[in-house]
Amino acid sequence: MSYTDMDIEMKALSMLGSNVPDEDAQMLRTVCTAAAAELEGRLRRGVSSDDMTELFTTAAGMLAISMYMELGSAHSGGVSGFTAGRLSVQLGGASAALRKSAETMLGAYLDTGGFEFMGVQG
Repeated sequence: MSYTDMDIEMKALSMLGSNVPDEDAQMLRTVCTAAAAELEGRLRRGVSSDDMTELFTTAAGMLAISMYMELGSAHSGGVSGFTAGRLSVQLGGASAALRKSAETMLGAYLDTGGFEFMGVQG
């Protein structure tokens, strides 16, 4: 492993563009570790994060921010707005977009776990 959890944390902090509150620093550290573990576990056989350190740390940082946002919105139930007249509820969707972007960045390296076409000698 040529990256550290601190590398991912620093990448996440740089993408956030601000410092996280002191009471949330440990939560960010934890989700950075979890994001790296999730992505490592999804890499295709024969692919190593060492082969793409910068790309991997960026994607893991984005995934960590997504997890961080999901945990933060859990306190409010994930609702970012509510209107009573003609009922309107808004849910935070930025974390899902970040997760999708992180997965797209590593798309060529991740095992989809889905259906694959295989050549069969006939």
